[in-house]
Amino acid sequence: MEDKDIVKLKPIAVVKNEISEPGRHNSTDVLSDIIFDPGFEEALDRLDEFSHIVVIYWMHRSPAWDHSLSKVHPRKRVDLPLVGVLATRSPVRPNSLGITVVRLLERQGNVLKTRGLDAIDGTPVIDVKPYLPPDLNEPVKIADWLSDNYADIPFPNAPDTK
Repeated sequence: MEDKDIVKLKPIAVVKNEISEPGRHNSTDVLSDIIFDPGFEEALDRLDEFSHIVVIYWMHRSPAWDHSLSKVHPRKRVDLPLVGVLATRSPVRPNSLGITVVRLLERQGNVLKTRGLDAIDGTPVIDVKPYLPPDLNEPVKIADWLSDNYADIPFPNAPDTK
């Protein structure tokens, strides 16, 4: 591998919550603090004027990538078809990056209080960005093999399938 192929990321914050094991919770209800390294207060200025933020984090407890895991059953459910890992939200990936849109409840100095983060306690945060409505400005389609499992979840800008 050449130096130009190496990507260096530095965590800027850490997640603090009650979740100790991956996948053992309903992330929509989880309250988490994102605690930023000292000196990030200015970088966070006015972020709390947004209702939602995008959190990019390193899934530090995910198993290492193995090409034999190129196909998986989504959510480990054998009733769902075997699909390419990049067509899923599996934590076992070539790069263990996670991304979630969460509700930003408040900011206290270098701490963001959030609801809905699907990361465990101690997870390194790589970046945060404000969520903007234009981030999702066209109808959303999800795979037929997965749509039945999300029938009760309203997707913003979902196409009319009736």
